[in-house]
Parts: sequence; C-alpha cells; structure tokens
Amino acid sequence: MRNSISVGVVACFLLFGCSKSEQPAPKSKVVDKSASAKTEGTQESPQKLDPQKTMEQVRAYFEQGNYRAAFPLLNQLHTQKNCPAEGYAIRAQILDHSGLTSQAISSLTIALTKDKDRADWHNMLGLLLVKVKKLPLAQQAFTKAVEIDPNFSKAYNNRGLMYIAMQEFGTAINDFNKAIQTSPEYVDAYNNRGYAYLEMGNYSKAIENFTRSITLQPDYVKGYNNRGFALIKMGNAEQAIEDFTKAIELSPYTVKHYLHRRDAWLAMKNEKAAEQDLKRAQWVQKLILISNKISRDDKNAELFVERARHFLEGGEYDKALEDVALALKRDKTLSRAYTTKAKIQFARKEYQPAIASCTQALEFGPDYEASSLRGDAYLAIGKIDEAIADYETAKRFDWEVAKAFWKRADIRKKKGDTAGAKADRATALKLDPQIEKRITR
Repeated sequence: MRNSISVGVVACFLLFGCSKSEQPAPKSKVVDKSASAKTEGTQESPQKLDPQKTMEQVRAYFEQGNYRAAFPLLNQLHTQKNCPAEGYAIRAQILDHSGLTSQAISSLTIALTKDKDRADWHNMLGLLLVKVKKLPLAQQAFTKAVEIDPNFSKAYNNRGLMYIAMQEFGTAINDFNKAIQTSPEYVDAYNNRGYAYLEMGNYSKAIENFTRSITLQPDYVKGYNNRGFALIKMGNAEQAIEDFTKAIELSPYTVKHYLHRRDAWLAMKNEKAAEQDLKRAQWVQKLILISNKISRDDKNAELFVERARHFLEGGEYDKALEDVALALKRDKTLSRAYTTKAKIQFARKEYQPAIASCTQALEFGPDYEASSLRGDAYLAIGKIDEAIADYETAKRFDWEVAKAFWKRADIRKKKGDTAGAKADRATALKLDPQIEKRITR
C-alpha cells in the first residue's frame, strides 16, 4: 500500500508527498535570481524614495498580484536602508513566489528583527523553513507564533505537522486539538488529526476525523482520499472505492487517487478494474509531464498539440479542442494542429467538420496524416471516390482502404461497370484477403 496521505498545509509537499494543489503547475518567476541575490546596495537609486508613499504603492501592487512592479520598489528601499519591516515581509513573499525560498527566509528574518512580535510572520517563516527542510527551526518558528498569539490556529496546525514529521503523533494530536479548539471548523486540522490517528493505528478515530473534514467541506478532496486509505486499512475496500472515486471526480488529474483505488480493486480481486486505474494513473502522469513542459515554454504551439492529442487519447475531447485553439493562437500555420482538430471531430463523428479541418491542414503542404484521415471521413459519409483518392495520396494500405475498394466495387457493379467492379474487388482482396468475411460479419 502506498503511504500517500494528504495533509492540510501548503508546506506538506515536502513532508508527506502530497501536492500543493490538485493539478500542480510551476509558478512563473517574477524575480531575476542574479538581481535578487544583491542583498546589499551596490547601485545608487536615481531618486530618493519616500518610504511611506512607496510602501503605499507596494501594498497596492502586491494586492493586485503585480509583483514585477512591487519588487523593484522594495529593492530600492532596501538599498537606501529605508525599507520598513512590512516591506521585507512582502519582499519575502515575492521571493518565495519566484522559487527563491532561501532569500525569502533572509528577507523575512530582517522583517522579524524590526518587528519581532508578528505572529503571522513567525508562522510564515516556519512554512518557508519547511520548504528548505529545516524542520526543527520551523517548529521553533511555529512555537514562537503561538506564544505571541495563543489563539493562532494555523500555527498550531503547522506545528502539529512538524511533530508528525518527527513521528511524535500524540504531541501532534494535542496541537491539532488546540487548532480545532480555537477554530472549530478548521477542515485541515481535522484531516491532519485523522492522519496522526491513522499513523498510530487508531483507524476508527482516523475515519471519524476524515469524515468530519468532509462534512464541513463536501468537496474536500484530501478527506475522501484519506478516509478511503483508512477504510482499506480496516478491510473495507468496497467503501474505500467509493471514497477514491469521489476524490477522482473532484480532482481527476491526481495520480495517487487512481493508484489508491487500484489497491482497493486488487483487495477485491478485481484485476480488470485495477489495470484500468493503473493505465489511467500513467495517462495522468504523462499529462502532468506535458503540462510542466508547457509551463516552461508556453509559446510553443507544438506542445499544446502534444497535450491536445493526449487529451484525445484519454477521451477528453473538449479539453483537446481547447489546446488546439491555444496552439493555433500561437501558430496559425501549424498543419498538425488542424489535423489534430480533425481527429477530435472524427472521434465525435463530426465528419464534415473533420474533412474541412483536414483540408485546412493540406493548404500548408502535403500531409499524409491529414489525407489519410480525410479519406476515413469521406468513407464514413459514403464519398467513396474521394476517400480512395485520399488513401492513394497517403499511400495507405489497410483494412479501411480495402473496405473502400470493396464498397466501390458494389457501386460499380450496380451501375453495370463489370470491369471496374472486378478491378476494385481484386484490389480489395489484395489489400485484405479476409475482406469479404469482415464485410459480411
């Protein structure tokens, strides 16, 4: 059994293998690493900034999510040694957003030297320290946060996760109890307390907590996944399948949900269903890999076509068409995008639109895939001559082509073209000696 329980905190990704979000994608970098590394002012600002007015601008930019505008202002204040504590805290968040976690920690540490009584900043520091795997220091940061604010439920929850990482499950439960006591509807805290009970082997208590998290938030994916995991531990694979199915419904692009349901199917001796879930998990994993490539190069039309074809393979036609549109937005001359669109339309039995899309692809030059597919679409609507012409262009010789010649032989025979019918029938038999048996089945 794969121990891939989800815990409810952003930083849990490093601790227990859970995802930051259900369909992960790398964040865009808004900070130049080489520029952000200059923690001491090496260049004079062309104009002395007013700290108060500049911070008003920074807050506005930050709230808008315009980090590219906020960060240079903060750097100028830092260079001029006029950056207030809040500025360093905001700067830390921007650095973290850009993947510069170590520098974010440095910036936030400066903020705390200027204002040491900010419980939320100590909690934030703890989360950053988790990301760089400095768990004891993270625990200290969370402890400081709850010392400053004894009702800070998120800090109790986060410190509880530190204790789980150290396998001190009883102590972790105490922290989750405090988090729930201060925030009775804290969904993540119930989920995490359930995880601690699960690790202690108290499955009924674990299920009780996971159920509570789902009751509070019916679309809470982690709760369904984790309760399903606990149910398998208790030997209730059938009910576990229901939970994993719900998790898949809510988050269809999360690999572990399919693998967990596969384990449940295997426990029920349903190898066929287990194999289907394994294949789907592999399909999702490939989808994630393609999506990651797109996130690194989102101007590459070919990558969107690659993902569109993958969606097509998975039967997700709407998603596939969305990616084709994105590909064509980047390159209207990409014939493969039009051919992919045609394949989607053909799969939906939209034969005339498929023919039109193939024709668009062929406007940019010979495309054997487009010719072949257009032949199939013509055959589907009974335009046999057009189908055969396209098959010949594509140099394609298989059962479908044989079927086209066999059908044309029948048409020619009815028209009295005995010689033509005989020639087509001979061609069909040459392509597929079993054609007559296939046709009559």
